[in-house]
Amino acid sequence: MDAYERIALRKAAAWAAVAGVCHFVAPLFAPGFYPSWYFALGAVGYGLLLPVIASLHVRHEPLRRSGAVLATIAGASVVTLGLGAAANIDLIPAALFVRGIWWWTIGKMWVETGVLPRAFGWLTAALAIVCFALVAAYALTGIPMSPPDLPLRMILGVWLIVLAGFLWRDAR
Repeated sequence: MDAYERIALRKAAAWAAVAGVCHFVAPLFAPGFYPSWYFALGAVGYGLLLPVIASLHVRHEPLRRSGAVLATIAGASVVTLGLGAAANIDLIPAALFVRGIWWWTIGKMWVETGVLPRAFGWLTAALAIVCFALVAAYALTGIPMSPPDLPLRMILGVWLIVLAGFLWRDAR
């Protein structure tokens, strides 16, 4: 890895950490109490996923081209639908579904290739299954999706902070 790649990976780690903190903190403001803070933190948190997704694409592409493309498309969809779901609760099932696709794709890739720790890949794939199960529960029962959305945003935040640590470590 050359110096440029190390710098890019450290930047991705920093953006992942900032995005993670935003996702973890945003639900504390809840949309009904401090909506401007909630939406601003959500915008920053989802927006800063884009450079992280791009860095992951570069790492995935030499190993699994189709998986890298799917992960990048799904990750960009997480950003778009996540921002929309923050403003419109009707989009939460779609946002959770594409997050599940993203997490399943990258988790499976990490388990199979070791591009990131396999244990983190298993955890990521398990989180994808949780997302799919919540969408299925919504489809079968019509349960409201806003209560599980806030803790899942906090889990996304913690997941991003852990990812930042792995990216920073790999940049050394």
